[in-house]
Amino acid sequence: MEITIKEIESSIKNVFENAEVLNTDSVYEQIDDSSNLKLVIFINKLFEEKISVLYTKIIFVVDSDKIKLVNNSFMYLYDINCKYTNIDFSDTEEFEKKLKNIIEKEKFGNDLKILSKFVEKPAFLINNWLKDNKTNEINVLSVKYNPKMYIIPCKSLNFSFNMNVNNNNIQFNIKKEKDSVFIFSFLINDETTNIEKPNLKTLVETIGTTLKNKFA
Repeated sequence: MEITIKEIESSIKNVFENAEVLNTDSVYEQIDDSSNLKLVIFINKLFEEKISVLYTKIIFVVDSDKIKLVNNSFMYLYDINCKYTNIDFSDTEEFEKKLKNIIEKEKFGNDLKILSKFVEKPAFLINNWLKDNKTNEINVLSVKYNPKMYIIPCKSLNFSFNMNVNNNNIQFNIKKEKDSVFIFSFLINDETTNIEKPNLKTLVETIGTTLKNKFA
């Protein structure tokens, strides 16, 4: 069954009609040794009831005239550092069903899941850690996901946040290097602190410890 790009865009709107999305954008990219193109749709910070997806993107192969899909399949960013999963579908109804299933069942890798859960209530999580570690003089007033760019290659993917701590504005960034190195960068009082971690399991602890060292 031939499916047009307009039909796909309409289907995506249907899937996300009840969701709050910070930003969606799209670009066309060349494919080596082919006249076809990639249609890449970026999705930043999607919230729905009991569901959160900090970041993903959906990729289709389309014709050079930018009218229709070349094949009825799409790839989506399963996890950071360019980990994709391919999904086939027969028509727009099945496409919507499968895309909804990915979002509702949170079919993403551990790194994206951890980051997505974190942005649901980041200030609460950090303040709880500080309280549990007897650091009551520090209060995180707000944490805002603040991407520097909405359209970014997967190899350069990073996650930037603005944080208000005791009425001090702090910036921090998380980036994955290679397979198992995460770089946490904090800009506090014009001083940058970089911390390496092997995974995101201690995400809240890493932020809390850094604040404790700087403000306690």
